[in-house]
Amino acid sequence: MLARFFDDITLNFSPWFSAGLARKIPRSVYDWKRAELFRYTVRYAYRHSKFYRKKFDLLGIDPRKVKTPSDLGDFFTTPEDVISGAEDFLCRRPQIVFESSGTTGKNKRIYYSYDEIDRIGKYNAAGLALGGVTHDDRIVNAFDFCIWIPGLISHKGLEKGCFFELAAGKIDPAEVYKRIGVYNITVLMGEPTWLIKLTEIAEKKGSYPLKFIIAGAEHMPEGARAWMEEVWKPARVRMVYGTVEAGGILGFEAFEECKAYHVDENNFYLEIADPDREGYGEIAYTTLGRTTMPLIRYKNRDISRLSDKICECGLPYRKLERLRGRSDEMVVASGGNLYPLMFEDVLKGVDCVTTDWQVVIKSRGMKEVMELNLEVRNGCADETLRERVFSRIKSCYPDLWKNYSLGTFEIEFVRHPAGSLRAGRKLLRLVDRRRVQY
Repeated sequence: MLARFFDDITLNFSPWFSAGLARKIPRSVYDWKRAELFRYTVRYAYRHSKFYRKKFDLLGIDPRKVKTPSDLGDFFTTPEDVISGAEDFLCRRPQIVFESSGTTGKNKRIYYSYDEIDRIGKYNAAGLALGGVTHDDRIVNAFDFCIWIPGLISHKGLEKGCFFELAAGKIDPAEVYKRIGVYNITVLMGEPTWLIKLTEIAEKKGSYPLKFIIAGAEHMPEGARAWMEEVWKPARVRMVYGTVEAGGILGFEAFEECKAYHVDENNFYLEIADPDREGYGEIAYTTLGRTTMPLIRYKNRDISRLSDKICECGLPYRKLERLRGRSDEMVVASGGNLYPLMFEDVLKGVDCVTTDWQVVIKSRGMKEVMELNLEVRNGCADETLRERVFSRIKSCYPDLWKNYSLGTFEIEFVRHPAGSLRAGRKLLRLVDRRRVQY
C-alpha cells in the first residue's frame, strides 16, 4: 500500500531526516495517509481477527464500505473487550506481550511483534531528533523496564537513533544522581514523580546543567515543571503521552511554544468520543500500521479535546490538549495506576480496620500524598496500623511499595471512629483531589 510504503522509505533514513520531513509535509498529506491506513486497518482486522469479524457481522458493518470512523457508527472497542478476550484481537502470531492494569484490577494483555517494536523505536528516535536531541547528548533512561512498556520502547528509540544511553531503569534516584557527572549526562527521561525525587537530591547536593528532561507515563504536578527547569538550568521539560495499549507515543510536546501534545498522526487516528460543548470527551484511537493486535476506535478512558489549529511551532499535526482526567474510577498517580480493588485487597488483611475506608490522592507542594482514611477499632495503636498496612502493600502490590520506597509519594494515615465515614448510602472509595494535568 502506498501510504505504508511512504512510511517505510522515510523511516530508513536518519531520525533527523525524518524529523525534517515532518515539518515540511503539508497537513493534507497526513490526512490522506491517515485515511488510507484507517481503511486498510479495518479491512485487515476483519479478515484476520475473530473479535472484529464477529462484531462487524453482528452490527451489519461491511468493512469494504468503511472510509472514515463515522462509518462504523457507534462501534468502539473498550478496555473490557481486551481484558475479556485479548487473544481474539490477534491477527497474526505475536512475539512479545506487555500488560496494563485496569480499573477492575485485571490486567490487559497487549501483544506485538518485534518488527512493530522496532517501528515504534524509529518513530521515537525521530521524535527525539525533532525536539532537539542530538548525537552529542548523553541520556539517562529511567523509565521502568518491567512488564509495562515504557522502558523498552524508550530504549528502542535511543537504540534506533544511535544515541548514548545509560539504561538505568526505575532504580533509586540517588544512584542515578551519582552518575550524572561521571557520564556527562545532558538529558533525563523518566516518570515525573521519579524525576521530582531526583531533583530534590540535586537541589540539596548540587545540580548539573541539563538540556532536556523528558517525562511521561503519569501526570506532572503543578509547579514541578518550572521548579525542575530552575534546578537543572538551562533544562527544558518536555512531556509525552502514551499508553501500553498504544505502544508508541500518542502525543508529544515537541517545542516550548506548543503548550499541548502534537498527535502522532503517522501511527494513530485520534477521535474524541461524545464531546461536550467545549469539545472535551473520551479519547478514542485507531492504531495505524499495527498488524499483530490492531485496535480500532479504542476508548482509553482519558478525557481531552483535539484542536485543528496550526501550532506556532509549524508542525502540521493536530494538537491534543493536556488531559482533564479519566472517565472511570482509576486514578493515575505517582504510585502507578490506582483503583479501589487494590486498597480493598490491602485492607481486608488488616483486622483492626472496618470495611468502610476512603483513599484520597492530594498534592502537597510538588509531592503527591496518598491519604488513607480508615475506620479503626479501639485498641489498635498507630504504629501497629502502619506496620500491618505496609506489610500488606509489600506482599500484594510490590510495584506500589517500590514507588513508595523510592520516595516518589507519601502515605498518611487518618483515623476515624467506626461508622463515621459513610455519610450516605454510597461511600466513594478513591478520590482525586489534585488538579490533574498531564
